Amino acid sequence: MTLKILDPTVSAEEATDVAVAKRVADLDGKVLGLLHNGKVNGDRLLDLVREQLATRYRLREIVVVRKPSASRVADADDLDRLARTCDAVVTAIGD
Repeated sequence: MTLKILDPTVSAEEATDVAVAKRVADLDGKVLGLLHNGKVNGDRLLDLVREQLATRYRLREIVVVRKPSASRVADADDLDRLARTCDAVVTAIGD
């Protein structure tokens, strides 16, 4: 039996430039997206995030998207909707 060890790190030579998304100064008047990853209690965590942000900012709207399962990639249409309609998006992992 052969044991194969994989190294998940990326060396400096393999690293690529990544553009970081522009940050919004604040959320007043903005549309907030909440992406639930489908894990247990993720909705509870996002509800707490929503409550806290709603007390600090005058959010114009909140868009909630839920993945069917944590093991699946978010639907392309849902991601497109979040990108088109939201000024900022928060995602959460439950458990």
